[in-house]
Amino acid sequence: MSLGENIQFYRKKVGVTQEQLAERLEVSRQSISKWESNTTYPEMDKLLQMCEMFSCSLDTLLRGDAESATVEDTEKYDQHMDGFSRAISIGVGLLFFGVSVLLFLMSIKVMMPLSVAAMLVFVVSGILAMTYAGMGHDAYTRKHPNIRPFYTEDQIEDSERRFRLTMTFSIGLMFGSVLWLVLSFALPTVGIFGRELYIALFLLILGISIAIMTYSGMDKDKFDIEKYNRSNTPEAKLAEAENTGENSAVGKWCGVVFMLAIGVYLVLGFGYHMWHPGWIAFPVAIFLCAIGAIVGGSGKKA
Repeated sequence: MSLGENIQFYRKKVGVTQEQLAERLEVSRQSISKWESNTTYPEMDKLLQMCEMFSCSLDTLLRGDAESATVEDTEKYDQHMDGFSRAISIGVGLLFFGVSVLLFLMSIKVMMPLSVAAMLVFVVSGILAMTYAGMGHDAYTRKHPNIRPFYTEDQIEDSERRFRLTMTFSIGLMFGSVLWLVLSFALPTVGIFGRELYIALFLLILGISIAIMTYSGMDKDKFDIEKYNRSNTPEAKLAEAENTGENSAVGKWCGVVFMLAIGVYLVLGFGYHMWHPGWIAFPVAIFLCAIGAIVGGSGKKA
């Protein structure tokens, strides 16, 4: 393909008109038309701007085949998205598991500093897992901004059926955890275990249900390759960059909430010997973090 054909292909790929491309490059529409017809050629700075805008290399734009370059290794896409979904889901689960570990250790009267340290191991591991996966996904999308749809209709239908089944199961599991929590108040303590054990089981089951929901939703999104491609257009990247401050604010909010929860728990424990019910600070922190994420998402939609 010629330079003009490549420019035209990429322009249509990202869904912009000649006028819109000309406005972004600060040239006339006639210049774009001449470039695409190979009548004239853009200057180097305009070429570099287009490479950044179209997420392609200069070599591909100048003398490559833009259409062939958009075809990626479908097996690697599938493997990457599966790994990304698993990492995020495991990270979410580890947050709940960490608090469950804290309550379990409390139920058998393990020293509080050791219990808190054990919780932090899992909570920090979950945060690191999600951070690493997110950075890896960003790197992958920059390298592979366009994927040619390759899933069959049968595969897409199977994914939708699997999504309905897993979501139904996870919602049922979530309600089951709430039912267990309510019933646990009528149960006696068992052996050396305190009542914290019942709350630990509640949070463990709740965390599993939310992790399954997370994986199920991400697995379904994997099959929507058009959505993946749209999310990697210059317009989507610009919108993502504009929302970075809001996402950062949500992350900071969750960090502050968890640090406050740890502080409150330690003060209640060491200062007033209220290790129980001081542990409630951690479920409350998870709840407040979720509320912050929801409010942040609503703000972006507004």
